[in-house]
Amino acid sequence: MTAVEKRGLNVCLVGCGGMGRLHGEYILRHSNLSGLSLCDADPLRAQKLAGELGAEWLPLAEALSSNTFDAYFVVTPAAAHVEQLVQIVPNGAYVLCEKPLGSDMASIDAAMPALTPFADRIQVGFNRRFDPRMAALKRRILANDIGEIEQLRIVSRDFSAPSVESLEMSAGLLFETAIHDFDLTRWLLDDEICELLCLGGALIDPRYASVGHIDTATTVMRGTRGQQVVIQNSWRTSYGYDQRVEAFGAGGRLSVPNPAEPLVFHEDAGGLHRGPISPDWFARYPEAYFIQDTAFLDAVSNGDAVRPNLVDGYMASFIAQRASESRDAGSLVSCKVHEGAFA
Repeated sequence: MTAVEKRGLNVCLVGCGGMGRLHGEYILRHSNLSGLSLCDADPLRAQKLAGELGAEWLPLAEALSSNTFDAYFVVTPAAAHVEQLVQIVPNGAYVLCEKPLGSDMASIDAAMPALTPFADRIQVGFNRRFDPRMAALKRRILANDIGEIEQLRIVSRDFSAPSVESLEMSAGLLFETAIHDFDLTRWLLDDEICELLCLGGALIDPRYASVGHIDTATTVMRGTRGQQVVIQNSWRTSYGYDQRVEAFGAGGRLSVPNPAEPLVFHEDAGGLHRGPISPDWFARYPEAYFIQDTAFLDAVSNGDAVRPNLVDGYMASFIAQRASESRDAGSLVSCKVHEGAFA
């Protein structure tokens, strides 16, 4: 796209919870920022965070209908995302929307006609693409270090399982946790998924099943070039936030392990000693979030297209939906997107 004249960006942050605070702090570090305004369904929460960050605050309805902002960060519960996007994008602003794009495919499909014309101005928050380790893995794949990927394995396990009570507003393991891995798969393979089989269950706590959720899943997928993918997800480990990727091909294996200290290992009669891995997503990916937010605001400043964009967000949610259907049916399902999805 043609570069536009740079001027200070006027940014609105929608959602003032813990994730909103993280984005707010990173937005304030951008060199081309003119002003930051905050809004939330709870005005007191917006006012409190605005005071702590030195930002302005606005009532939610006023902020969503404004045409004065260059960019929005939507950091609200998943069920609110598409409705808020539909309100925002006609005003001409860019949007970084936290994943997932929505909490179900019915609402996403219904919103696509309104959102598709703005596909390259809507970035979805798949921050792992911006993690330096994952970015290095992608570069090595593009450099053909191992040839065509034949097998891809992703492990994504949270340290502490959520309470049953907290799941009322959750889109679930596949839509909120595995969705990162579905996007990572498409990005690393540079390909679409043609079919998948998902096994899932409540193995950690049977009470999850009573509120319609699973806590453990294994998804086997096939790319259009025949590549085989295995993704393992869990809401609980006994040892930390487990995030690993392995790509295998004729030229060898590329892997991203869990980062942990010390850099120098000590091995003695008692075994190999090392420190624990990251305890949560915040400790593992703060750099990824900062790089993501900076890249988004740079794109807004320059009038560039964003990635991962609306289509990437749609496809990850579509795969999550098909994985859920496969799990329910206990069978292999196709992942071919229906015609007109992006019309």
